[in-house]
Amino acid sequence: MSDSVKDCAYVHQKIDTGLNADSVEFCPYDEQQNILLCGTYKLQETPESDVTTDSSIPTGDESSQHNSSPASQIRLGGISAFSLACHDGKSHLSEVCKFDMCGVLDIKWPGVRINGKSLFGLVDAEGFLQIFDFPKEDTNLIPVAKEILSESSLGLSLGWDGGRERLCSKVVASDSKGCVNLVCLENGTLSTVSRWKAHDFEAWITAFHDFDSNIVYSGGDDCTLKGWDVRDTTKPTFVSRRHTMGVCSIQSHPFDENIYATGSYDEDLLIWDRRQQKRPVAETNLGGGIWRIKWDPFFGQYILTATMYNGTHIVKCQNLDSSPLPIETQHNDHNLAYGADWCRLDKTLMSIDNKLSLKDTGCQDRIEYLISTCSFYDHSLHLWEWVPDV
Repeated sequence: MSDSVKDCAYVHQKIDTGLNADSVEFCPYDEQQNILLCGTYKLQETPESDVTTDSSIPTGDESSQHNSSPASQIRLGGISAFSLACHDGKSHLSEVCKFDMCGVLDIKWPGVRINGKSLFGLVDAEGFLQIFDFPKEDTNLIPVAKEILSESSLGLSLGWDGGRERLCSKVVASDSKGCVNLVCLENGTLSTVSRWKAHDFEAWITAFHDFDSNIVYSGGDDCTLKGWDVRDTTKPTFVSRRHTMGVCSIQSHPFDENIYATGSYDEDLLIWDRRQQKRPVAETNLGGGIWRIKWDPFFGQYILTATMYNGTHIVKCQNLDSSPLPIETQHNDHNLAYGADWCRLDKTLMSIDNKLSLKDTGCQDRIEYLISTCSFYDHSLHLWEWVPDV
């Protein structure tokens, strides 16, 4: 860590998740922004398989793991839902419900409710895309629909289209066979629209371009970043080999339709302008494989990362002409950081009115960001706070 970067996270809480924690997602919906989901995953060792490592969980060295047989291994996991509250200036998560299932590898909420329902999606270790409902008036996770991805594969990531039409929606999901799957959710039913071989090995990540639901990005263990037009997936619209190792994180800028970011085992966070794909417009090295990236949803000025073997980072992205991009802070207390997300609530308002969001306050002075991250090997969920210098 650079001498100019401090591990200055104020930790409110560290929770033992029991099983290995690999994904965290705050709810974006009004009146439910206090809800946090945490996904867990654990490989059950059996005498027959004598398995000691799990090839579906990346460590940055996957060269000998492409011939694994997931069908012969037992994978446990589930989803825990937590409620966030603030008392006497300290934030606190309380578990409200739990849903046991096979291992969960990624969770995503759509940007807005679909047909009035508080839905979210996940991909699991049995190769399914699953949709759940978390009603406002309830504290139970309700299964809605599921759809198989590639046979004998593991689901690795998913993303929702960013369109505003919410009577139906599209989901894109990637799997361990290198395939990307385009799935439609309509009237509570999932149906596969198309499936294509996108990468030679694991397709670690896929995501819609948030401003154009015909555009999908994917990243794989073959070290490539690819763009796709879902109307014709016979070939990619572009292929980038700028990353030198597996590409495992992609996200569009929340407000600028031309900007998106990627992360890789190669430890580089890259910022791209989709109008020119030859080279990134900005970058920084974070000293660890970048498994998840999250633009701040308020102003799009920072990126939060789960940086695997090097904790979690917040990178300042206000000036993309500055490279390397400055690292604002780092939270090191993680043993393989996989999940990270921003809470949309203003901490000072949580105990007063959960309907208000940080952006609604209109205040950009002395913002206190609440963040949740998770650590895999020590099965822990972290709730911490960061106050940027202004």
